[in-house]
Amino acid sequence: MRRTALTTTALALGLTAMLATAAPAGAAGPEVPVKGQATFCLSQAATTKLTSMGVVLTAIAPATLDTTGPTPCVTTPVSKGAISLDLVSGGAPLDGGFSFTKPADQTRLDFTNLYSNLTRRTITADAAVDGAAPANLDLATYDVSTDKVKVGLTGVDAVGVDANLTQFGADAFISAFEDQPVDTGKPLFAITGHVDLLQSVAALPVGLTG
Repeated sequence: MRRTALTTTALALGLTAMLATAAPAGAAGPEVPVKGQATFCLSQAATTKLTSMGVVLTAIAPATLDTTGPTPCVTTPVSKGAISLDLVSGGAPLDGGFSFTKPADQTRLDFTNLYSNLTRRTITADAAVDGAAPANLDLATYDVSTDKVKVGLTGVDAVGVDANLTQFGADAFISAFEDQPVDTGKPLFAITGHVDLLQSVAALPVGLTG
């Protein structure tokens, strides 16, 4: 039992040391398969502006909508993907999508085929207005900081990571509704989520865990 405890402690210390050291450009470690979910809650500013625009947020299955909190949230399953434990490369598809609808005239803006690109720190999506042919674009950008993203021996947790609207995302909203929910570069969503590491840290190459 003592040997197991010491091994686990050593792995944790090795992982902590790895994350505390800035990785040189192009020196990302092995990517580990992940599975979990991510929740996108509209920022208060976006919620206020969308309400004034008469636009509501809904979820596209298998994503789900939760309106019990201060702002609407959409939870997207993460059924596959892979990331490096130093959080500099990889990514994961986000199943389902977001739909913004203006009930007054039934105008609809859908974001589907969502992908979190960890390498580029970007959420990409296919944007379509009223069922037209979709265009793939960078919807939002985000930063990965140790105060909001934590890596453990079995998974990665993110709390309150700002997803900032890009100009491409703003243009999609303007095309649909002649306005945008927040200024470009400001938070459209706050992301909270968890993914499990589908490969044990103990099974990774020794050099990765110290």
